[in-house]
Amino acid sequence: MSFAYWYYGLIALSVVLLGASLSHGKNWRLLVLHLMVAGIIHPFEVVVMLTGGYYYIPGIVPDPQVDSLIGALVSDLLIVPASAVAINSFSLSWRFILGIAAVFTGIDWLYVKAGVYVHFWWKSIYTGIGIIILYAIGRRFWLGLQEKQPSLVFRLLTIYLTYIPIPIVINFVVSRVFNIFKFEYLLFSALEKNHPVINAVHIILTGLVFTLCFGLRLRFRYRLLGIILLVSVNLALGYYNIFVSPIEMSSQYLTLVPIIGALFVFALFHVAKLNYLFP
Repeated sequence: MSFAYWYYGLIALSVVLLGASLSHGKNWRLLVLHLMVAGIIHPFEVVVMLTGGYYYIPGIVPDPQVDSLIGALVSDLLIVPASAVAINSFSLSWRFILGIAAVFTGIDWLYVKAGVYVHFWWKSIYTGIGIIILYAIGRRFWLGLQEKQPSLVFRLLTIYLTYIPIPIVINFVVSRVFNIFKFEYLLFSALEKNHPVINAVHIILTGLVFTLCFGLRLRFRYRLLGIILLVSVNLALGYYNIFVSPIEMSSQYLTLVPIIGALFVFALFHVAKLNYLFP
């Protein structure tokens, strides 16, 4: 029996929270905050899932691995960041923040009891603690986004974290939903772990190059060098058969992803009036 509606409910709630937050705050920097929170969750989610901390069972698609990843995306890219945005948009006090963290802890426990989410070494209390820490970080991010002259470190962190969710979503759809490509290289005895690890490393590397190229005051030749580096890495992934495509897609597809991500970040920073790029 599919329990997909448990996750559809979270998706709907995420849309409502984000919409209400943007409507109330009337500030596109709230969407930047949403992406920043999602971006900071990503490396922790990769580690926890690869070490078998928990497993999602939304029952949305037949493939259990893809199904679990969909559950992770609903949590990491939608409901948790949307709640952090709502907290800052409505300027909620810590009393409310602790209450929301308690609700998420209860949802974690409820989903386990319902059989749509499985714990291994993870415990519901870890969710509550992690949510509280994340909300504290989100509040600091929001204060930083209001500063007229933020530090260089904060500007670079904002660029990086805002960019990261874009390739996560694109690569998931292309590689997992449509099975157009995958990464193959024997890193772990459990072969299914190789793709997510290489994919995560590639996304992080791309994000770092993107951030440094467009967030620092550099001569054009150095920005061009960063682009050449990414193109070379992608060529190498194809040449050494690490990038594998059943439809013989070129590994240079991976170069297209940061272009899309860059256009999105440029547009969002423009409407949010964040002059963090091309200093």
